[in-house]
Amino acid sequence: MSQNDAKKSSEKDVQPDTTVVEGEVVAPEEEMGGRREEVTSEAPSLEQQLADEQQKSAEYLDQLKRAQADFINYRRRSRQEQVDARASGEMALLERILPVLDDLGRAMASVPPELADNAWVEGIVLTSRQLTNTLEQLGVTPVGEPGEAFDPYKHDAILRMPSPQHDEGTIIQVVRPGYMLRDRVLRPAQVVVASAPSQEENS
Repeated sequence: MSQNDAKKSSEKDVQPDTTVVEGEVVAPEEEMGGRREEVTSEAPSLEQQLADEQQKSAEYLDQLKRAQADFINYRRRSRQEQVDARASGEMALLERILPVLDDLGRAMASVPPELADNAWVEGIVLTSRQLTNTLEQLGVTPVGEPGEAFDPYKHDAILRMPSPQHDEGTIIQVVRPGYMLRDRVLRPAQVVVASAPSQEENS
C-alpha cells in the first residue's frame, strides 16, 4: 500500500466530529466537557474573591465612619475646651474686680445724708454705676435679695436664725451680694436665712 493510500485510510477512520490532538483522537463533546468542568471549578474561587473584597470594603467603610465620628468629637471637645478656658479667664479677672465694687458700695452706704449732694460723693456714685453697667454688659448679674428662697448653688448661708415674719429657708439679710457670670456662679451671696421657729416660741 502506498503512503497516499495509508493516509486516506487513516482519514477515513477519524469521524467528522472528532479532533486530533498530538496523535490522539478527542471527541468535541469530551473536550467541551473538560472545559466546562474547568470553568465550574473556577467559579467558586471567583465568588470567594468577590465576597472577600466586599468584606474588606465594608471594613474600610466602618473604619472611615469611626474616624469621621472621632474627628467630630475631637472638634466638639476642642470648642468646649476653648469656651471653658475663656470663661475661666473671664471669671478670674472679674473676681478681682468685685472687691472694688464692694468697696464702692460700702463707701456710698457710709456717706452722711448732709454730704449726699457733695461733688465727690456724686463722683463715687457715677463710678459705681459705670462699673456696674460694664459688668452687666459682660454678662455679670447680681444674685441674693431679701425675701428670696435660699439656693445653696447661689447663696452661702453664714447664719440661720428664726424669724416670725419669714418662712423657713427665706433670705432675711444679704451680708455680701453675689454675682453670676451668665449661667455660672461668679461669687455666691453671703446671706442670713430664716430657720424654723424654736419650740419655746411655738409654746
